[in-house]
Amino acid sequence: MVRDLKKILETLEVHEATQERIKTIQLAENASMKDTLKALSVLTDSVQGIAVGSAGSIDCLNDKINIIKDFIIKQAEETTDLKLRIIKIEDKLNDQN
Repeated sequence: MVRDLKKILETLEVHEATQERIKTIQLAENASMKDTLKALSVLTDSVQGIAVGSAGSIDCLNDKINIIKDFIIKQAEETTDLKLRIIKIEDKLNDQN
């Protein structure tokens, strides 16, 4: 009978220890979940900030690209005008000879 009681007490102690471990694990999981949610929230805010910054950068780059395009077009027009002048001058020189 005493052995049975000792065995029952040992089983209860093991059960209590197991329950404590389970409780600790559950608390850790809950804390971990809170930390994960908080980290996800921070990450979401960061990504939104990057998106806004990227949009501004893209707009700025588009403006610069348009300036470069305009410059290239202007240079092409001026080059064409110069080529036409050269052709006219060559024609005049050829007519004189």
